[in-house]
Amino acid sequence: MPVDGSLRLILPEIIVAGTGLLALTAGLVSRRSRLPGFVSMLGLAAAAYFLLAEVAGETTQIWSGTVLVDGFSTLFKAVFLGIAALIALVSFDYIERNGLPAGEFHLLVLLATVGMMFMAGSLNLITIYIGLECLALASYALTGMLRGSAKSTEASLKYILIGAISSGVILFGMSLVFGVAGSVHLAEINAALAGGTPMLPVLLAGMVFLVAGLGVKMAAVPFHMWAPDVYHGAPAPVAAFLITASEAAAFAAALRIFLVGLPAIQEHWTTVFVALAVITMTFGNVTAIVQTNMRRMLAYSAVAQAGYVMVGLAVASERAVSAMIYYLIAYAFATIGAFAVVILLGRYHPAEDIADYRGLGRRAPLLALTLTVFMLSFIGIPPTAGFFGKFYLFQSAVAAGMPWLALIMVLNSMVSIPYYWGVVQTMYLREGETDAPLPAPAGVRWTAAIGLAATLILGLFPDQVVQLVSAVQVVPALLSGGL
Repeated sequence: MPVDGSLRLILPEIIVAGTGLLALTAGLVSRRSRLPGFVSMLGLAAAAYFLLAEVAGETTQIWSGTVLVDGFSTLFKAVFLGIAALIALVSFDYIERNGLPAGEFHLLVLLATVGMMFMAGSLNLITIYIGLECLALASYALTGMLRGSAKSTEASLKYILIGAISSGVILFGMSLVFGVAGSVHLAEINAALAGGTPMLPVLLAGMVFLVAGLGVKMAAVPFHMWAPDVYHGAPAPVAAFLITASEAAAFAAALRIFLVGLPAIQEHWTTVFVALAVITMTFGNVTAIVQTNMRRMLAYSAVAQAGYVMVGLAVASERAVSAMIYYLIAYAFATIGAFAVVILLGRYHPAEDIADYRGLGRRAPLLALTLTVFMLSFIGIPPTAGFFGKFYLFQSAVAAGMPWLALIMVLNSMVSIPYYWGVVQTMYLREGETDAPLPAPAGVRWTAAIGLAATLILGLFPDQVVQLVSAVQVVPALLSGGL
């Protein structure tokens, strides 16, 4: 393919990276802290336009098969761009209020987005790793941006240490797979393993290291130890970004690696992911019950949600992958919307305890209503998107002959009711210190409104959305003939 054609297919990534540099420049030359945010949102809109106008519908390998442009990567790229735009929107007031360097903040968010886009659109282990490192390094810096906060600094240090270890674990796992298959290209790895290998123990060791390393990025138990402190100590918009986009990128990379590169040993990694899914959702829900801080509760909730999503990875059927992607999208909108309310309350109650939400139903009735819908979606109550996301995952597990796994999901959803519903009770049934109205910045209101609309639309038209998602294949047609 000509070079200009190759560049056209990665034009969204180029635009996002260039926008990051423009946002940094805007932050340096202008005293207006909101200008980099506007630059960021315009650049993300331009990237989304070119993604849909120039790239959507393409199924092509470029650069000797290193990067794959197909429906799967296009969908995840669109999700990442949407999340980054919402983070930019909700961050306007937060950046100004906390004195964060706006240009640096938006540059790092955009660089992390570029890394995630390459993670979803790669067929090469090395390219996936480079995208992962681009995401990780930007995330470490974002986590520690509250330089006057001891919690933020501690969270950043913990994230760096655990992230560095996980990166080494992933790289070691990739090296073992390369040693067995003789290639880092996923399609070539699959072809080399299709007839079996006498080095199965080495290959299984590589698989275990890959699961462990990616498990850290997914916040799966027992690799989740960084998540509560990072999500609690990082700036609130950064926590929302990591919970949604970073975890989605890790799942996208895992789908590529295991379904395209390692289907020959599917029975082995299926067993591992089933065990991790059960442990992760159970531990996350049980631990969240005893939390009194809103952000730590959402952190353990994110761990539990990662367990639900991992069911789709464990089943690994077309129906399961579609359900998994639908759930990731639904969870992203609900989480960012919930964090918009967290950011608002953080202006007046820096401790961010659940008790601080007393009387919110009277002080900010519309925002309290939106947060209620998000909590119901996390539980899985119809007609929210969270209900149908879990329902489709139940269906995929039952269809794959794992009804017991679906039952465990149902039981865990019931276990989650007390801590989600406890927030709703606090907002409406407990008296606050004052009934004075709680003014909300425009960015917070718009983010919460977009999250609410998406949660309800995805819940009201689930079949139509899943049908669109079902057209996305992890293994595109151009590879299926050679696999």
